[in-house]
Formats: sequence, C-alpha cells, structure tokens
Amino acid sequence: MDKVRIHREMLKHAWFSIPRDENKEEVRLITVKSESKDWHVVKIMTDVKSYYSSSSQGFRTLSEAIKYAKQRNKEKDGINDYTKYKLIIN
Repeated sequence: MDKVRIHREMLKHAWFSIPRDENKEEVRLITVKSESKDWHVVKIMTDVKSYYSSSSQGFRTLSEAIKYAKQRNKEKDGINDYTKYKLIIN
C-alpha cells in the first residue's frame, strides 16, 4: 500500500474508534433565518444517535421561506418523517 492509503486507513480506524454518547439527545429542527432583508435560509438539521445531517436552501422572500419550511414540516416519506421536526422561525 502507498503512504496515502495507509494514512487514510489509520484516520478511518481512529474516527470509528471514538466512543459515541449512548444517551445523546436527538435533535430534529427546521429553522428559517433571515440573513438580510432579501435573503432567507431554511435549514433542516438532524442530529441523532446514528448520524448527523443538515441541508439548507435560500429564498429571496421571507414568505417563500416560511411556506417551504411549513410544507416540509408536513412531509412524511419513507426516509424522513419531518412531522417530528421542530419548526423555528427567527
């Protein structure tokens, strides 16, 4: 194996060896934040025992951002149940 591959394997082993908090509080949020008067961001964050995930989407108007966040908060598909997410509008 070359040096880079060995180094990557060592880092991967170290990362997966880190103890995880078994009593971690699960966080599921959909937030709407106004970055400026004409830019608003909707961020969906999932931080649970098994994984962390976040995504964001920008909008020109606050009403579009709120509409999108409320729509996502009602969605329930095979992978994510967004009805369990807390909706926060800043």
